[in-house]
Amino acid sequence: MSTATSKELTPNAEAAEPNKPPNYKRLTDDDLFRHSSQYRFWSFTPEQLTQKRIQVNAQATSSVGESLRNFISENQANLAEEDIKSIEEKAVPVTMEEEIKLVSIYAKKLQGIAQHLNLPTEVVGTSITFFRRFYLENSVLQMHPKLIVLTTIFLACKSENYFIGIDSFSQKTKRPKDSILKYEFQLLESLRFSLLVHHPFKPLHGFFLDIQAVLHGKVDLKYMGQIYDKCKKTITEALLTDVVYFYTPPQITLAALLLEDEALTTRYLELKFHGNFQAASDSTNQESNEVISKSNLTINFDVLMNLITSCKQQIEKPTTVSVEEAIAIDAKVQFCSDPNKLLRKLKRRPTDSSLTQFPTDKRPKVSD
Repeated sequence: MSTATSKELTPNAEAAEPNKPPNYKRLTDDDLFRHSSQYRFWSFTPEQLTQKRIQVNAQATSSVGESLRNFISENQANLAEEDIKSIEEKAVPVTMEEEIKLVSIYAKKLQGIAQHLNLPTEVVGTSITFFRRFYLENSVLQMHPKLIVLTTIFLACKSENYFIGIDSFSQKTKRPKDSILKYEFQLLESLRFSLLVHHPFKPLHGFFLDIQAVLHGKVDLKYMGQIYDKCKKTITEALLTDVVYFYTPPQITLAALLLEDEALTTRYLELKFHGNFQAASDSTNQESNEVISKSNLTINFDVLMNLITSCKQQIEKPTTVSVEEAIAIDAKVQFCSDPNKLLRKLKRRPTDSSLTQFPTDKRPKVSD
């Protein structure tokens, strides 16, 4: 995993800088990130991430399975054999892979809603991040994604200091205030009350300035502006993938730059490693120099290129789901949440009030 091993892929920040005391050390953004709750709670190896998702799904599947059995047992006298058979065949808990697909679908919908509200890029990114983190701690079988989409966006607005009152937000989204605020505390619990998000957008600004300095006179500023805007969009798309759990924000930024202009990014990195220039000491380029420093390098160029190339390839392969598959997965989730929906759909119990109501508003479990 990149985030677990990339400490050795960063400059030797402990080396004394010119005209500074021998014990002087500059605290970098990378140092801050590696001491952050984001790094502690939300950085994984691929194996760790898979195991976490398997565990969350298994716990929810067990709970839902027990609830379904209790529903059938309690309503045995009112259920025909065909009803029971339909429940057993169609109210089947989704698999871990299906959960990932459903979360991806709603994360994309969330992105569209946030952008439709004309929210800043950072707020959109934080909304996506909060939403996807929630479903590392909870299963879609416990909480349907559509229930917390707006809650996540509203919390992200507050977290990023983009003030919008609940009345205004409710009016713009055309949803009752209660439905937006209902699950906010549960969302906070699942996020472990850690709301600061280290986004790849910040290092993008540093790299943008440093590329212009390193390649001074060799890049068109208008073109660089276009690259910058494209990279912001690419980074937002990257937040919809698992690269955010495997790589540090600057690594994701470099992967986005590589994706938008491989020749430019490769040339820039080559000069940072092998070129003769003074730009690396320019204080305006501090953010990028925290990742790549001309002096006291402990990073291998080939290792870095392999790292960000791997990240780029993962960004290029987002989770895709067909409409038919999405509908089928969503139906399974809803039928598991309330088998009465299945029976009504089959038109066997259109208005039957004799059946025990299935508990549909359970508080989602929050992992320790």
